[in-house]
Amino acid sequence: MVTFVTIMLNLRRPLQGLISNLRCTPPLGRIQCEMAGVLSDVCARGLLQGIRLESCPGHYTRTCAYFDDRFELLLLNWARGAVSDIHDHGGQRCWLAVVDGFLEVQNYERLDDGKHPGRAQIARRDSSILEIGQLDLRSEPFDIHRVSNAGGRAAVSLHVYARPLRTFGVYDEFSQYRRTV
Repeated sequence: MVTFVTIMLNLRRPLQGLISNLRCTPPLGRIQCEMAGVLSDVCARGLLQGIRLESCPGHYTRTCAYFDDRFELLLLNWARGAVSDIHDHGGQRCWLAVVDGFLEVQNYERLDDGKHPGRAQIARRDSSILEIGQLDLRSEPFDIHRVSNAGGRAAVSLHVYARPLRTFGVYDEFSQYRRTV
């Protein structure tokens, strides 16, 4: 179960600064290393000070901090044991930065050509553990992963989508099924 919470936060300085920075030059107007630097910097400055996020035991919540037609910024609060579905990002570029705790990112490879709607053959490729300040970038149509809380306490991640994320694919590795959400 995923709880979707869309509110405009009472934004604190580091988050306000990030939003202002991205409004001046949106994510698609930057090279990857520049975006990585911007996100690493904001994580190092204590992004969560004074911000309270919704939580749901065993699951994750999504809080929209900002969106316009050029980018969307979300904070995800990962309770202990929370795991996302295996998913892509609908062809959007997505930067994930760990703000607090530890997250495991399991990467999957699409083995079929994607020409059969509703079907997808995928296989787990590798995984990594991300800690505070570390980033993950998704930029290809079949860039598929699953994210989970890898620590013994809650974790928080910051997600920047190059444009608001409206649809994406969710995969079942055993039934080889893909659905659009």
